[in-house]
Amino acid sequence: MKTNNKNLEIVSGKQPFKVIETNDEWVLYHNEFSLCSRKVRICMSEADIHYKSKHINIIETGNAENLSRYFKKINPKVTVPVLLHNGYPIYESHEQIKYLNEYKNDKLIINDDENNWIKKASLVGEPINNLDQYAGNCVSLLTPPLFISMLRNISIIKFFPYMIKHPIKFRAVNFLFFKLLGYFLYRKSTPLYRISLRASRNLNQHMKDLDTQINNKEWIMGKDFGLADISWAVILHRLEELQLLDHILHTYSNIEIYYERLKKRKCFIDGITNVQNKKVNTGVMGLQKSIRKVKNLSFMYHEIKQNFTR
Repeated sequence: MKTNNKNLEIVSGKQPFKVIETNDEWVLYHNEFSLCSRKVRICMSEADIHYKSKHINIIETGNAENLSRYFKKINPKVTVPVLLHNGYPIYESHEQIKYLNEYKNDKLIINDDENNWIKKASLVGEPINNLDQYAGNCVSLLTPPLFISMLRNISIIKFFPYMIKHPIKFRAVNFLFFKLLGYFLYRKSTPLYRISLRASRNLNQHMKDLDTQINNKEWIMGKDFGLADISWAVILHRLEELQLLDHILHTYSNIEIYYERLKKRKCFIDGITNVQNKKVNTGVMGLQKSIRKVKNLSFMYHEIKQNFTR
């Protein structure tokens, strides 16, 4: 993909061009619900880096501001977050947190083991692929029930410009189906039903690996809190929003202790706890009720939870 006025390919990491002129050293375009945005907010708090906050709504939180002409100049791929350093954009959250870590720690090198744990918690490529490698891909495929709950309160009128403007038509069509068909999409043996079960089986293995890794450790890599912990913090929090974490914690006691420790850390409080969105909260409460009341969704959740066993 090319920028609008730069004949340069958009790739991850820091770009060699400015997207805006700004007097602010750091600017973060982010969304309260976005997992990747949460990851970068946590990292910036941990690094004690002050930044100018630019909240960008996505369709789940009420309005697709990421599809605006203005934001397309910031990121033609229309994804959040985008981190600017003196006007130069840094794309992809795993690259953003590495950049912040290097900036704060004077080019501190991340070893291969830590990098593997960072990547394991990331969404890499198409979510349906490499579920055995990336917990982030698994969680992405388990998130649609929450999307459905949140989209119930979004006017159908807003989906017309969303469909026209979104550069990835497949994603736009999926979200329209979430809006129109709701939990009917989770009838037994439907594609979403089968994908969710497959994702949960793979995620269970990732949870086993994490539980083993943090055994008798304070943090994932040992005594020091790092980028791997930031990456996994948002994964565990999203599973909590999806009403799956309690069952996982009941199975994996090391993760239970670890998550309690995470939630008390200042950067978690700054990046997640204190950044609330009414539409997200309403969506989470709606999902709780639907799991109890919608038969096919309730059955699927029962099946998913059965997959989180040792």
